Amino acid sequence: MTIPPLRIIGTGAVETPLMQTAEAWARETGRGTEITILNGGSAAAKVRGGAPVDLVVNAMVTLDGLIADGHLDGATRAEVARVRVGIGLRDGDPVPDLSTPEALRAAILAAGAISHSDPAAGASTGLHMVAMLRDLGVTAAMAGRIQVYGRGIKAVEAVRDGIADMALTQSSEIKAVPGVTLVAPLPEAVGLVTTYVGAVATQATDPAGAAALLAMLRDATGQARFVTAGLETVA
Repeated sequence: MTIPPLRIIGTGAVETPLMQTAEAWARETGRGTEITILNGGSAAAKVRGGAPVDLVVNAMVTLDGLIADGHLDGATRAEVARVRVGIGLRDGDPVPDLSTPEALRAAILAAGAISHSDPAAGASTGLHMVAMLRDLGVTAAMAGRIQVYGRGIKAVEAVRDGIADMALTQSSEIKAVPGVTLVAPLPEAVGLVTTYVGAVATQATDPAGAAALLAMLRDATGQARFVTAGLETVA
């Protein structure tokens, strides 16, 4: 009898360590995995739409909403990592002062184009960027120079490809793209730290396998993968 793969829905900020840990779980168990990576809002919509899934990893606020709606088992809920929104520039580009909101404002205005994830697609970082740019008073001045993408990693790739000059997205998404350097987190006063959480789906076909993989995300080796990818540990 063919054993179905363990089905996982995650987000771009945790993609690399999630994939690496799933591969390690597959080697240990001889089982396959089926991993879907989307932005946080789209991932939640997929779960709410009834997509078959065993394990979900998403931002805390989003995942807690899925628990409240009965899609995930709250008893299995566990934090896996935290990540800061960072600033990405093409390798070799001069790095301006980014230490204060005022310095960041000047750097944004000096950029030919900036990129971030699309709030309309449900990207939590994109929502924060819209609010931050508004609070910095640069939205009008940057009209026509702000590019949005369905996933943060695509915003980083736009910098790599010379389409944009500065990416504003999760630090782990910036570190995942060769050719782009994570030069700094956002200044503390305008920054965003997101906690990512995992939980087993209430309709999981393999809840034990999902719980085992979630535990691997939180053990020493799993946490080291998160750190290497640009996130911070919680376990």
